Amino acid sequence: MSSKSLYKLAGWSGLGCAAILLLNAARRGSLIPDDLAVTHALAPLAEALGLFLVTGLFLADRRHTGNLGTVGYALNSLGMAGLLGVEFILNLVFPELAKPQITTLLNGLTGTVFTVSSILFLAGATTLGAAMWKSGGFPRPAIAAYVLGAVPVALRAVLPTTVFPPGLLVMAVGIGLLSLTLVRRAPALDA
Repeated sequence: MSSKSLYKLAGWSGLGCAAILLLNAARRGSLIPDDLAVTHALAPLAEALGLFLVTGLFLADRRHTGNLGTVGYALNSLGMAGLLGVEFILNLVFPELAKPQITTLLNGLTGTVFTVSSILFLAGATTLGAAMWKSGGFPRPAIAAYVLGAVPVALRAVLPTTVFPPGLLVMAVGIGLLSLTLVRRAPALDA
């Protein structure tokens, strides 16, 4: 498979990620029912698809983002991988547990891992965003939307619940724009 095809696939994966984030924003904002099994099953796929997008973005811009981009990519990827597990647990495990069990888990190692994953994701999104902003290889409004959306997503445990759906929406817009740019730039990246 050519690198052009891989970049396009990463971009299309990002568009899938953005679509799922929009679905999650609608669900969390009470625009669609929150008790649909399919929406809970799809939720973790946003992070899985997002990992592929972030890899494509980093590889497309790696010559210009330097060490800052490498650190941001590593942190962002680790954080997203952790959030994939968080979303899986929140959407597919916690609904099957009683409230006291959930509280016990959140007050133990599970809650600590949730927090560490969120911190890594926020640090990574911010660092990679700064490196991409500096390089100028991708639209700055898209980068800003991704980073700004990452803040309420990463801090959802400590921020009011009302900021989470708009954060998902802003992040989805940023991811969608970055993804479209990657798809359009793919032929020029084939090297």
